[in-house]
Parts: sequence; structure tokens; C-alpha cells
Amino acid sequence: MTLLEWFLCFFTYSFMGWVYESLVCSVDEKKLVNRRFLNGPICPVYGFGALVCILFLYQRIENVFVLFLAGIFLTCTVEYITAVLLEKLFHARWWDYSTYRFNLHGHVSLLGAIVFGTLSVLLILYIHPPVATLIAQLSDRMQVVLSLILLSLVLLDLYVTVRHLLRLNNRLKDIQTAINFFLSQYTKRVGELKGAVLDKFEESEFYNDQIRTLFHLDRIQNTRIIRAFPNMRSFKYNDAFQKLKKLLGFVKKNNHGLCVIIRERVLLYLMH
Repeated sequence: MTLLEWFLCFFTYSFMGWVYESLVCSVDEKKLVNRRFLNGPICPVYGFGALVCILFLYQRIENVFVLFLAGIFLTCTVEYITAVLLEKLFHARWWDYSTYRFNLHGHVSLLGAIVFGTLSVLLILYIHPPVATLIAQLSDRMQVVLSLILLSLVLLDLYVTVRHLLRLNNRLKDIQTAINFFLSQYTKRVGELKGAVLDKFEESEFYNDQIRTLFHLDRIQNTRIIRAFPNMRSFKYNDAFQKLKKLLGFVKKNNHGLCVIIRERVLLYLMH
């Protein structure tokens, strides 16, 4: 394949990954959920995972079981590296499989690995051949035009998303500073534990107009990020982040059991 064909395959599989994630999470939440890091309808981690599998496995391995195991290794490696990079860049954990059985540092889980291994087999044997053929049938000019349009959109999207997250971290830092000062003063006076007094922050003098404004800035983007990653937590400013989630109407709940059931049903369907 040419470089442009690889590029178009990346977007194709990133879109398919967004469809899969959104469907699973929508059923889980019982409402429409756009499961994505960027604003656009793509999940780049699926695109990268698919390309890695195609690069190392396509027309190289014929044994289905070996293909399955190799797909698990490659896709889980991509997911793990992605999780670590996001944590390092934005000081937050975007997804967490710590409550799942047989997980690795909460970044990957056995259940997810089995699903991704199955999807890798389907990708190599049944999905990629017609997709590659369809893309190859596009004229050179059409491939260039599509690639330029998609690249421009994703770069703009990436800029908007990263800029927002960096600004959000700066705001959370200021809010967390106010919360920490409030906690240090209040716990000294009443001798209560942190959890017992944190809910009273909004009633204190520390919840001033500046802090109130910081909570309400970029409300639409904050809502999108939190809705897409409901279990996301900040390493440095988690008290402030949880306050933001509460203000936006997100009540913390545990959906791991339902999510596991959904993924198991998807896996059973794919294996038949």
C-alpha cells in the first residue's frame, strides 16, 4: 500500500473504532454517548491498533489462533502505551480497568484483550481486504484530496482539544489551590475529616466569584470530555475535577458490572 492508502486506512479504522466504542458505551449508559478523545467521530487508538496489526500480521500469519494471540499482544501494547502517554501529558487517568479481573496497571484488561484479539482476527481475515481494495480503487487525486481534508480537520481538532485540556488543567489548579486552603483552615477549626467537609466548600468564603467563573468556563467542552470518559480522574487536581463533574450534573456511579456484561455479549456475538 502507498502512504496515502495507509493514511486513509487509519481514518477508516479510527471511525470504526468510534462506532464500536460509542455503541457499547451508549448501551451501558442507556443514552447516546460519543466515546472519543477528539471532537470528531474518530478514536485514533483504534486506527493505530489496526495499522500495527495490518503491518505485522496481514498476509504473514495463517493460523487463526496464532493470529488471535498476536492481535492481543499488539493491540494491548498500543492501548497501554496510549494510556500512559495520556496520563503523562494531561496528568489524568482517562480509563481504568483496576476493578476488572486480570488487568495490567488498570490500563488493559483480560476481557478487553480477548475482544481486541477477536477483532484483530476479523480485521485481518474479513475487514481489511475489502477496505484496502476500495481505497486502492480511488484515483490518486481523490486520495490526495481526501487525505488533505482529513488531515486538516484532525489537526484542527487536535489543536482545539489539547488547548482546552491544558487550559482546563490550569483552571483546576487554581480551584484546587482554593480547595486545599479551605480544607486546611476548616479541618483545623472543626476537626473533621476531609470527606466530611469537602461538600461545604461551595458555602464557604473561598468559593468566590473568581472560582465560580472558573467552574463555568468552556462548559460544553468540559461536558463532552466527562461524558466520553465518565471514570476519568485527575492525578493533581482531583478534588477540583470531581467538583466540576458534580456541578455539570455527573453523579459518580459504578457501571463496571454492566460494562463487563456488554463486552462479554459482544465477544460471544463476534465468536459465533
